[in-house]
Amino acid sequence: MSIPKVSAVVAAAGLSKRFSLHGKKQFAALGGKPLLTYCLSTFESSEFITSVVVVVPEDEISRSRELIESFGFEKITSVVVGGEKRHVSVRNGFRATPPDSDMVLIHDAARPFVDNDTIKRVIEGCSRTGACICAVPVTDTLKRAQEPGPLVSETIPREKLWRAQTPQVFRREILGEIYCSDGIADIDATDESALAEAKGIGVSVVAGDDLNLKITTAADFKIAELIVSKGGGGQCTE
Repeated sequence: MSIPKVSAVVAAAGLSKRFSLHGKKQFAALGGKPLLTYCLSTFESSEFITSVVVVVPEDEISRSRELIESFGFEKITSVVVGGEKRHVSVRNGFRATPPDSDMVLIHDAARPFVDNDTIKRVIEGCSRTGACICAVPVTDTLKRAQEPGPLVSETIPREKLWRAQTPQVFRREILGEIYCSDGIADIDATDESALAEAKGIGVSVVAGDDLNLKITTAADFKIAELIVSKGGGGQCTE
């Protein structure tokens, strides 16, 4: 079987509303290097990724291009402007990927510690089913609560429940079908697999990695700093 051409879309257009440190988290210094550069370094060195598109806020285009140049990333083909909603940002990135790509991988810049093994698993899953995500099983006991109080109304069985992560990979034609479908703008989705599910497209799951955490809050960032200080999370190229 021929090796597929896989383009990565890195979603870095968030406004970091839940991130209490100064500035946008994708540019916050983690171990002395911008957070965004960690996943970009992984994709740059990965034999499974042929090109990369980075999606950032409009007012960060210049800074992003300067950062990319200073780190010497060669696989990045475009830096594009994001939208008000996640799916708009990713759609903009998707439209900038090379048209001869067989698959499109979508990854949150806020997950700096993605590794090549996870990338490989998700791409292989996409080769089998057309759409694949990585995820880890839920281990906490889950409760549904309601006001007033709030009071616990039920305990939700955690069997068969997964915490979705990125990367998520789709055959190019499937992702194109999703973004061209009617009503896509009305779907309140926090990831691309939710868009696929809403359109009746099956999505498979492969094992993720607990280290592939998403940095949302300042507390998450402190955990990431600890990981880097202990030598985890890979190394970023200069």
